[in-house]
Amino acid sequence: MVAADDCRLTSPEQLSECENPGDSVGDLLFSDVLDNIFDFAKATLQYAGFVAVFAGVTLWFSTGKNSDRGSVGVWLTVGGLAMIVFYFGFSSLVGLARYVAEGN
Repeated sequence: MVAADDCRLTSPEQLSECENPGDSVGDLLFSDVLDNIFDFAKATLQYAGFVAVFAGVTLWFSTGKNSDRGSVGVWLTVGGLAMIVFYFGFSSLVGLARYVAEGN
């Protein structure tokens, strides 16, 4: 029997010669794509949240408290803080899902 690393399929008849045909390149690529999407979502939540908080606080304190820009600053600050909180919750939720999916 051929080792899984050396399994180069040139015809469908050779599929039975592989030790583990379920571990295909397509499965690995799909896993990598999901990991990249997860990392991108985490980075976006984290950095966009910090930028929104910084911009909101700057706008809020640099304008009058009763101005429209001041209220936009408050909403940016609250939205940025919500994104940062969601970042930690999102990481915990995905960590729990990965733990359950592994069957531990």
